[in-house]
Amino acid sequence: MALRASALETGQPANLEVATGRAGGDGNVESGAFLVTLAEAVARWHWDEVAALREEGRARLGAQQTSDAILVASGFNGITRVADAIGIRLDQRTADASADFRDSVGISAFAPQEKWQA
Repeated sequence: MALRASALETGQPANLEVATGRAGGDGNVESGAFLVTLAEAVARWHWDEVAALREEGRARLGAQQTSDAILVASGFNGITRVADAIGIRLDQRTADASADFRDSVGISAFAPQEKWQA
């Protein structure tokens, strides 16, 4: 499976707007729509849905890839929750460097702009 930078090697850059709901489909990522559904179930703590999707993922992607996808979704979800809970904001350099990317995929719509700056 390819995401963002690695997808450039295939000649089909990933459309990350799929992850924020601004676009549909697979986003030029193998099983992208499935991975978004899986990540959303993890983020919402819908464990019965995660269990069902895990079985589907094993058939679709394989056991290791499915386990990896759940681990990555869980990790990012946890890191974000901790950062939000303790008030961590992006440093100015990161905020400036990621502004266009955040706007292009719709991430900026999820929080007030002051959240992105220290």
